Amino acid sequence: MPYEYFCESCEAVSPDQRERRVDAEDELVDHRRQSHGGLAPAAGDGVRRVHAEARGDGCLPSGSFWAVLFFLALFLANCWGR
Repeated sequence: MPYEYFCESCEAVSPDQRERRVDAEDELVDHRRQSHGGLAPAAGDGVRRVHAEARGDGCLPSGSFWAVLFFLALFLANCWGR
């Protein structure tokens, strides 16, 4: 599972996911230097694991895909019922 950094203060997230936690931490340190003068923001920041399947960019469809499919099925069932 890949890693990404996040910053609660400025709502920044890694532009790219990293396979190693150390690489995401390096990006976090760079973000702190560029955006916060090298200090940790008061709102918090960190590195987290990302499940690619849950984001819809992996092998499995995302939750929004299933929701659209469900409502499409309801719509078609309503059309055929008349």
